[in-house]
Amino acid sequence: MAKTTFRGPVLQGKEGTGYNLVEKTGAYSVLIGDSGKTFIIPKNSTTAGSSVTFTLPTVADNDGSLFTFVNTGADGTNQINITGASGEYIIYKGVVNQITLTNTLATSKVGDYVKIAGDKTGSWWAVTDIQGVWA
Repeated sequence: MAKTTFRGPVLQGKEGTGYNLVEKTGAYSVLIGDSGKTFIIPKNSTTAGSSVTFTLPTVADNDGSLFTFVNTGADGTNQINITGASGEYIIYKGVVNQITLTNTLATSKVGDYVKIAGDKTGSWWAVTDIQGVWA
């Protein structure tokens, strides 16, 4: 019997239904109302080999929001950039001054993901779960 290896988060929902999974192939400004959604960068994207940039909402507007970003493209085909609004910081590996978090094209693997949450006081964005090489 063949062995199946799973990499990445379990994706719940159904593409195109508006429930949980949202496919993006170009730059997108994330909204507070997107909290709980999983953004996927497609496996059959015509933008393979390019980057997709997500800009988080203003940190002061968050109320404990959580966003998930997943690379569903083949290894080495997608670059994901996540940046804070107006240069706001994302806390990653204890570093508070991280302005952009990147899953680079050269090191990207299918199933790489990052979950970013805000605190309920609207003070910061922070990485809560991550897989893959992110800088």
